[in-house]
Parts: sequence; structure tokens; C-alpha cells
Amino acid sequence: MRLSPVDELPATSYRGVLGSGAVFERLTQTLATSERVIVPALAFAIVVALLAPLGPLASNRFHRDEAIYSSWGLDIASGRDLLLGGSPVDKPPLFFYIQALSFTLFGPTEVAARTPSLVASVVSVGLIYALGRSLYGRGVGLLAAYLLAASPFAILFAPTAFTDPLMVTWVLAGCLAAVRGHWVWGGVFIGLAAITKQQGVFFVPLALGLGLTSSHKAQISNIKSQVSNHKYQITNIKSQITNHKSQVVSFVVAFMAVLGLAFAWDVARARHPGFLAQSLISYGGLSPLLATAWEHLLGYVSLLRYGTGSRVMNLVLLIGLPLLLVTDGLLFRGGSKASPSSGGRAELQNRARSDLILVVFIALFLVGHSLFAFGVWDRYLLGLIPFLTLLLARVLTLPWRLFGDLPHLRALGLLFVLVMLSFTFRPIRDAAASRFPVGGDHGAYQGIEQVSNYLRAVPADTTLYHRWLGWHWRFYLWGSPFDFPAWTSPADLAAQVAARPGARRYIVFPSWRSAAEARLALADAGLAMREVERAFRDDGTVSFIVYRIEEVP
Repeated sequence: MRLSPVDELPATSYRGVLGSGAVFERLTQTLATSERVIVPALAFAIVVALLAPLGPLASNRFHRDEAIYSSWGLDIASGRDLLLGGSPVDKPPLFFYIQALSFTLFGPTEVAARTPSLVASVVSVGLIYALGRSLYGRGVGLLAAYLLAASPFAILFAPTAFTDPLMVTWVLAGCLAAVRGHWVWGGVFIGLAAITKQQGVFFVPLALGLGLTSSHKAQISNIKSQVSNHKYQITNIKSQITNHKSQVVSFVVAFMAVLGLAFAWDVARARHPGFLAQSLISYGGLSPLLATAWEHLLGYVSLLRYGTGSRVMNLVLLIGLPLLLVTDGLLFRGGSKASPSSGGRAELQNRARSDLILVVFIALFLVGHSLFAFGVWDRYLLGLIPFLTLLLARVLTLPWRLFGDLPHLRALGLLFVLVMLSFTFRPIRDAAASRFPVGGDHGAYQGIEQVSNYLRAVPADTTLYHRWLGWHWRFYLWGSPFDFPAWTSPADLAAQVAARPGARRYIVFPSWRSAAEARLALADAGLAMREVERAFRDDGTVSFIVYRIEEVP
């Protein structure tokens, strides 16, 4: 059987077709039968995923969450706090230990802190290809892999030290394992996602749904083959139901076993509150808040436009997704004229079920996150991007599938796919230059390494007062023998400084915070702020000013 590059449908022979139809047929067969096309195309997607994030990796400094996570990784890597019992950790532990391994191998740098996310993002491209191929065929898998590699979301989160990129990789691995019938491994991988970030728990229904749907095709075919023996058919259905239960139990047991490792770690830390309770404190509670649900939903939907970064691609997805679902619905009502192949009608219906599962999951995910009071953060949506790329790939190949029996129209379907892919070039370029407001820092903290270098050169008996940069100092000045008292107001700052007469005292103000009120409060206490260092961004603007606090003569 010759396989087409989109849905693994057999290539059709159009004898006597001349001109573009014959050329297209030869092109289809070449694409379908040659790994020399598939392998380089997938390799190209992986190269895009690897190279595009290098610009933000070099230019963007740590977001405050990246800084605190990385400081915990340093605590582990150094042996200073192996269980993080001395820190108010609000995440499960797996990411920090992988990050600690990276620090051990490559040193205590920003690049080492972000290497796990970068590697995870590249691996995710391969995983989405494998998942797409298992669900829909290698053509859709290949398109989804490239679309994920080209996604501004993926590009701008890859060079970060957030927990989300690694969580997404485990989620994709778990879904792929379940789809291929490896239920224990599916539970293990989704469990690893959950002990990387709590949000991984939300993907349990998706992995189960896709896995059960994928096994549905083989079971239906087996049942139909026994239709001549009604009694045997009933017995077989019962055995399949029992098999489903066994698969789900295997998945859940494996998932809970991995999840138990995080709670065992939390108990061993002997710190109260534990990481789950601390996360509730950090999020401000998780009580539903209907008053802001609509506003939050609009915020999340607005952020999702950066999944492709292209208005044209987003418009095609918005228009094409309902058409895809309608086409899927016709398969179940007998209204589709699509040629049965690669497992026949049951295979096509199986793919339609997968479409529905993805759409329903994404909708419930957005609504569920919108109901709670925590802020609308772009990183919460990173887990949806691979599955949106699968749906977008399905939409882009819809004309190909609808006109499978008409070579000229099918050629237009191929041309449509190629034209749409051209709209990814500019978003890739813009994401590589950090022009989209998602991912990590976008220049606000440039220059903080200059400040750190300056402060590391001052004597050890120094007090550094902080208010907005405390988490950054935990990483950038990790191991420094400074005293780091926090201040909450100008009056509080003046009182703390006055209580330490004669000490060597510094304070750093970011460019987006005024030093005027603090200067006045210190002046009232007979103290003055003397500028000793300035740091600059790449565009020449001031990012930080370092002051030394001194008594007025």
C-alpha cells in the first residue's frame, strides 16, 4: 500500500491524467513513499525549535519566577539544602532536581538553568510528530511538529527556567504512550508531568480519552469481524469493556505511584506548609470567582493568538475548526463521501473522535482556568499549544482530504497547505527577536548581571536592602555573604537603615520604580542615597541604579 503524506490514505492512480494532475500524482507518490522527504522535513522542524530560541536565550535575563526556581536548583546542586526544607517551595520537586543536574554539569549560569526547558521543547517537537502520526497519520504529525516549532509560544518559553516546558514534554509523552497502548508508561509520564508542575494533573482526562479512543478502532474492527456469531460478539464486547477498565486502572495506579514520590519528598522536608499548601498561599487561594470569569476567559483567548502569531493562521483555525467538526459529524451520519482506507471507516471515525476530544478538552481547560481567581498568566496556556497545532494541522489538510478523488483539486489542497506555512516565517523571526509579549522577560531586567558583578566586588560585610528584586538576588548573588533585609515602605526603609549606623549599606532601584520617596524618607533620618553604579539595556536605556546609603555629614 502506498501512503499519502497527510492521512496515510493510499495513493490513487489516475491513468490518462495529463499536465498538472500527472505531475501532482508523481509528487504525491514521491512524498508518500520516500523517507528522504519525511526525515529531512522533521529534522528541519527540530532545527527551527533549537535555533529560534537562541536569540531570547542570549538577550533576556531572568523573570523573577525563573530566578527563584533557579536559586532552589542551586541549593540542591551545591548540597546546601538537598530537600529545600529551608525554602517556601510552591511547586513539586522534579524540575528543580533536573535543573540541579544541569548546574552540576554546566555550572551555575542562566544558560544551565534554562537548558532543561530548551531540551524539553525540542523533544516536544518530536513527540507531537509521533502523537500526530499515531492519531491521524504522518502528514498531520509532520505539520503539527513544524507548527509547534514555529509557534511563538514554544519559541519564547523554550529559553526560560519555568517549569512549564518540561511539564508539557511529559504530557505529550504520556498521551503518546496511552495512544500506543502502553498504559503503565502513560500513567508514569503524566505523573512526571504532575510532579514537575501541579497543572499536569489536568491532562489525565486527555491522555485517558485519547488512549481509549485509539484502542476503540481495533476493538470495533474485531467486533465487526465476529458479527456472524451474535453470542460471541456480546461476549467479546464484555471482554473489551473489562479490558478498558484494566487499562484505566493500570494508568491510574502508575500515575498515583509517581505522584506519591512528590508527597514522600514533601514529608521528608519536614517543612510546614508543604508545597501544595504553599502554592495555595502563592496563588491567593483557588476559590471560584464568577464575577471575573468572563474577563479571564477573554484574557486567555487573547493570549492564544500568539500560538501561531499570525492573523491569517488564526483566522483559518477559527473558520476551519467548525468545518472540521461538521465534516467529522458527517462520518457518523453516513453523509461523508471520503474513501474508506487505512482501516476503513472505523479509522476515519476514530480520528473524528480524537478531534472532538481535543476540542472539548481545550474548551474545558480554558473555562476551568477562567473560573478561579488567580491571574491570567501566559504560561498556563503552554500545555494547550501542541494540541492546538494538531487541530490546526487537521484544518490545513481538510481540503486535501475532501478532494482526495479529484487530482486537480487535491493539488490545490497541497498548494493551500504550502501557502499557509509561509505565514509562519514572520512569526518565527519576530519570536526569535522577542517581539511577542509571552514567555520570559523581554528586556526589563537587562543589566542585572552588571549590577551583580558590581555588588560581588564590594566587601563581604554589606547590607543590601531589597523590595522588588529579592528573588533575583537569590540567584544572581547566590552564595554572597551579604545581609538581605526586605523593606516594605520608605518609612520602613529609613527605620531599618537608621538602626544600623556605620554599616555598609546599598539599595538598588529598577528603572520602573522611583527613588524619590525613599530618598526623602532617608533624608528625614539624616541619611542620603549616593549613586555609585548604573546598568543599561541593549538599547541604551537605564535599567538599574545602585545607591550607597550614607550618613549626612
